[in-house]
Amino acid sequence: MRGRVAAVAILLLAGGCATGPRPQPIESESARREALQALASWTLRGRVAVAAGDDGFSGGLQWQQTGPNSELSLHGPLGGEALRIKVDGASFVVETPDGASYDGASAERLLAERIGAGRPLPVQDMRYWLIGVPAPGTPHEETLGADQRLSSLTQSGWLIRYGSFETVGAHALPQRLEMTTQGLRLRIAVTAWQLPP
Repeated sequence: MRGRVAAVAILLLAGGCATGPRPQPIESESARREALQALASWTLRGRVAVAAGDDGFSGGLQWQQTGPNSELSLHGPLGGEALRIKVDGASFVVETPDGASYDGASAERLLAERIGAGRPLPVQDMRYWLIGVPAPGTPHEETLGADQRLSSLTQSGWLIRYGSFETVGAHALPQRLEMTTQGLRLRIAVTAWQLPP
């Protein structure tokens, strides 16, 4: 009798396990990458610290991405606007606080002098690095962490390390990251992400 009761109990338990809710599959890094590379519009607000040899500065950062168009503002430590940068793929414009405007090669030189310690900043690639994916169409290497999220990315002569992520809507987006190339380091702490509804 006890044997039958035990057998029935085992069958009931097995049946209960079979009909229980199935765990949701963990999103693969490749699926996450494809979804984020296709993300057309977003806004980032945060802080940036730039170190170039013995020189450096820190301040506020706002980056607005609308399709292929990037618009970013760098603010000084007390909130004063330092530079406004606009990129639409075909043109590159830098506006300074005194109202001067530079475009094309002169804009890239100014940005390299003011921020990049003489090195050009790959703004068109950075729009992807900031959301935690490589820029499409360019060779890169990735390293995943123990949580299967992107830990580091090497692309276009830069190393990007990701410290932490946060869930924003349907996406896991970086909270802290560091971008380094020879003689230059940018540390970014995101305080707010905004995605389209």
